[in-house]
Amino acid sequence: MKHLEHNLQTACVRLFRMKWPKYAGLLFAIPNGAKLAGTPLQRAKAWKRLEAEGARPGVADLFLAVPSGDLCGLFIEMKTEIGRQSAEQREFEADAVGAGYGYVITRDLEAFIKIVQNYLENGVY
Repeated sequence: MKHLEHNLQTACVRLFRMKWPKYAGLLFAIPNGAKLAGTPLQRAKAWKRLEAEGARPGVADLFLAVPSGDLCGLFIEMKTEIGRQSAEQREFEADAVGAGYGYVITRDLEAFIKIVQNYLENGVY
């Protein structure tokens, strides 16, 4: 994850946990974009182990495991102002939405709070 996306995600998670402590443990990161250490061969082997455990390229950065309205939960993808979804991310979004989950892309803290508040209170985003 790029440094700016990391800062955004960190701020969003911190504010979420303060604003909605009841759900603090139900918003969590999916670290598919984590940088793996080691040589290229070691990184490839580590990713293969993660894939065998269920890691999938394109999965959103955060998941809010709280059903609301007609939705089973909310996947949240962090992007900078110029960031764009990869093909894998677009595929995951389609899969998630098709299975009854919400999926949003957020680019700033204020939008994140509005999206989550609307989702938790009204079941929409």
